[in-house]
Amino acid sequence: MKNDGKTLLEECHGKISVMAVTGIRSEYDLMYPLLLAMSKSEKFEVMVVATGAHLTAIHEYSIKEIENDGFNIVSRIPTSISHDDNLHRVKSCSELMAGLGEAIAQNNPDLLLVLGDREEPLISAVVANYATVPIVHLAGGDSTNPEGGNVDEQSRHATTKLSHLHLTMTDNHTKRILQLGEEPWRVITVGSGGVDRLRMTPHMSPSELAKESGLSCEGRYGVLIHHPLNGDFESAKTEILNTVKAAKSLGLQVIVGSPNSDPGSSEIVKFIDNLEGIEVYRNLPRVAFINLLRHAAVLLGNSSLAFHEADYMGLPCINVGERQRGREHSGNVIFSQSNQDDISTALSCALADKSFRSHLRPNQSLYGDGFMAERTLEILETLPIKRKLLAKKLMY
Repeated sequence: MKNDGKTLLEECHGKISVMAVTGIRSEYDLMYPLLLAMSKSEKFEVMVVATGAHLTAIHEYSIKEIENDGFNIVSRIPTSISHDDNLHRVKSCSELMAGLGEAIAQNNPDLLLVLGDREEPLISAVVANYATVPIVHLAGGDSTNPEGGNVDEQSRHATTKLSHLHLTMTDNHTKRILQLGEEPWRVITVGSGGVDRLRMTPHMSPSELAKESGLSCEGRYGVLIHHPLNGDFESAKTEILNTVKAAKSLGLQVIVGSPNSDPGSSEIVKFIDNLEGIEVYRNLPRVAFINLLRHAAVLLGNSSLAFHEADYMGLPCINVGERQRGREHSGNVIFSQSNQDDISTALSCALADKSFRSHLRPNQSLYGDGFMAERTLEILETLPIKRKLLAKKLMY
């Protein structure tokens, strides 16, 4: 980014305070490499606001991971998200709005950092605008476009319009944001922090992983992560059951992770807890989780992991159902209908088809080269002053 005038770093007397808002483990893991890089730099002060699922039993109080990483948690904002319905999700938005307003007033950040398409970045962007704090949005410009729609799509693009700097994962995401009328100097492709995380995480052997995780991961297994779409947990149950049946019919052990905190997730947790012949984990330490994926034969379900990170590991993926249908990928993802026969066909292809498997290229990714954090620091260090950041112009 070229900047011929005074920079934000100079305006902040050599240290920019960045407040990062995180509401769920998946989002935090994508943020982590950047937060770590900023915390190691003398030019940044990192503050974390933890909210949403981090403060609940949904993922075994994943705020403990943030604490163990050593970041300064300046605010913990409890919400009603664990009630698992649309009404309480709306109430959670209001609780976050009030709590974040107080956190900003108390800590006076120079920038607010958000990621993705959930309600936490959207509400944070609204609050920061009225508190006159410039917003840095990671992973905007993506598109999932499932049949029947999904609130994530609207939330993502609304957050983009409320943000002042857009650090995207791919060039196509950058193009999409420019089509929304954003000024070109505000939109830069940096890659995904998820690829950085993979590059940085040490390897474990299957036996070490089994000891660390308590899971049976020394044989041939698939990892299943499946989230409800638009709160439709009945369809999600059917998709999970058919996926498990298809995998086991091909001789795969199935290890199932808990879904995200969207409406319907608690019903999914109850359902998978009662399934026979599988193993379930609620939350794993970062190193164990990544190595669980590294040693897996396939990733199943409908997680964004299949798109953002699995290709870097050379991991084939089966996306079951409509969630993620429109998402950009590297050729490592096979889209399947929800019935068992179609899942079995896709799974057989992922495991054995030489033509498909020739597209799997470990250590390469459409979503970055593993140095997103370093690239982003250089951008943040050369940002213009706050007044210019806040003064957005439409380019259409």
